[in-house]
Amino acid sequence: MRRVYAISDVIFDYLYHKVESVKGYRFISTFLVFIFILSVFLTFLNNNLNISDSVSKYLPDSYFFAVESVFKLLLAIEIIEMVFVLSHSITNSIAKQFEILSLILLRQGFKEFAQVDLPILPEIIIEHAGNILTNIFGALIIFAGVLIFTRMQKHEKITKTTEDNKNFISAKKGLAVFMIFAFIGIGIYDIVLYFNGAETFKFFSMFYTVLIFTDILIVIIALRYNHLYCVVFRNTGFAVATILIRFALSLPQFYNAAMGIISVIFVIGISIIYNKFMHREIQKSTKN
Repeated sequence: MRRVYAISDVIFDYLYHKVESVKGYRFISTFLVFIFILSVFLTFLNNNLNISDSVSKYLPDSYFFAVESVFKLLLAIEIIEMVFVLSHSITNSIAKQFEILSLILLRQGFKEFAQVDLPILPEIIIEHAGNILTNIFGALIIFAGVLIFTRMQKHEKITKTTEDNKNFISAKKGLAVFMIFAFIGIGIYDIVLYFNGAETFKFFSMFYTVLIFTDILIVIIALRYNHLYCVVFRNTGFAVATILIRFALSLPQFYNAAMGIISVIFVIGISIIYNKFMHREIQKSTKN
């Protein structure tokens, strides 16, 4: 097991320092700008040149595709950051999940606006305004909930010894490495389906499904180092929040935002009770 931990630590640390660095973020920003400009350019070519149907079907026909493609890549980067955060803190990881959900709702607001044709008529605005407002204000409430939730965290260690803490972090790093490879595999499979003309699946929904099982596995691993009821309930509650987020990604307009708001209120409630009544129990158990 120690050898497995050592290998996963090396892989994780290498990927972490490559992505979570000044050079890494500059490369990501430059790449997103390039993709945005390229998407606009390809849309222009597709709309203004006589391109054969066999090629045209793979090219964007709406300029809002540039926004959609950049948002997808931005969400993908946020997911990778969430996986890295998983090794440091479970609470920070769940906060990152809600950040991603809020960005997905904003993206859906953009997608809804992209369906509005020119000229923009009042009846068209009325038809789409409800969905746009639901998404953006749902994202706003979740954004506020994330800030509240983050400020509430005390980040107390649940392990009793330095060695236990090191092993727990290594186990989470191993899961993070698995999640990164799963993320890449899901992305490649979705791209293959697209270019083969098959129906693609919802990428982020699929990844959150994998994340649910990862969160449950973390709950089980955490039992090795601390089996206090308050810790088990908190960690399990956070896993349930991931399930609620997964539901939100599958629900239609309005219900998706409502489910997201309910889930962020749920984790805030867990944190209020945990911080008020249980942190002393954690301190006692780690001292014994």
